[in-house]
Amino acid sequence: MKDCMIDLETLGTDPGCVVASIGAVLFDLDSGKVGNTFHMVLDIDDQLKSGRTITGDTLKWWFQQGEEAKRIFHEKAKPAKAVLTLFTQWFQSNGGSKTYVWGNGASFDIPILENLYNSLGLITPWKYNKIMDLRTFKRFVGKDAQVENLGVAHNALDDAKAQAYYVIKMSKQGSDPSES
Repeated sequence: MKDCMIDLETLGTDPGCVVASIGAVLFDLDSGKVGNTFHMVLDIDDQLKSGRTITGDTLKWWFQQGEEAKRIFHEKAKPAKAVLTLFTQWFQSNGGSKTYVWGNGASFDIPILENLYNSLGLITPWKYNKIMDLRTFKRFVGKDAQVENLGVAHNALDDAKAQAYYVIKMSKQGSDPSES
């Protein structure tokens, strides 16, 4: 697999915000296949103690989400450093630095995750020139077609899978999102 879609659920929108969960899925544009996945919940208190932030607007937004999406706040969470160490191991064992990483927006998933790596003194496992932006792809290739939900909306793993399938589908169709 040459690509990895990453989705975060957070408690803010700036690079220093608390990350509640990480979801990732490997996929291959040539074969159209989706592969191995990664999903973990990060300890919120651990991140707050290290200076990461929560915004009121994002908390209000979370209160409006479905119970299934909010389930991550009741799952067993691990310290951020432990989660990122496991994520790095997973990423390295699945293509590592040759893999393109995708996030939903040039200023969201990937920059927040890179900031978390940096704040913990860890090395980001991908190269700067392997970062792809789903929002730009949606605009220019998908012609603003929406990503279809494939499970629980705002579950990091379900969202990562849905976004990977979207990229595969739109890549196969060329630039006509009305084709099925």
